[in-house]
Amino acid sequence: MKFQVLRLTNTDTSLIQRLIDDFLTCEESPTINHLANALQDDRTYLYVAKTDEQIVAYCLGYKFPSIYSAHYLAYLYDIEVLQEFRKNGIGKALISELKEQLTKDNVNELWLGTSTDNISGQALFSKTGAEKSNETFNDYTYELSGSCATD
Repeated sequence: MKFQVLRLTNTDTSLIQRLIDDFLTCEESPTINHLANALQDDRTYLYVAKTDEQIVAYCLGYKFPSIYSAHYLAYLYDIEVLQEFRKNGIGKALISELKEQLTKDNVNELWLGTSTDNISGQALFSKTGAEKSNETFNDYTYELSGSCATD
């Protein structure tokens, strides 16, 4: 399967709109302006994988300074590949591009969380070099605004 991985910028409005339409639907979907503003921040890493016709996957990560070293840390917040496009190396390619750029940007650790029943995700993370911790975590959320996303 032929696909291209791109890091989105705030000027990629047509790709941003396609991403919103195909992946980011909820009661209050983010607007193009919201995502374009987020992408102006160089600590936001939003990659898409696209075929000639459509966006088939994306991953989102964030970089922030460490207080424990002179480096940065990053968190892989989300990765999604459309079901019918899985097992084609797309997830691996997204993670590879993200890791390569983070390394260039002085990030020395990327981490993520996933559910214990996400077996395919865990396999992807292991195949791309992530080391699984021996800890089990509970997920807590503070709802501060009551909506999916706002401007």
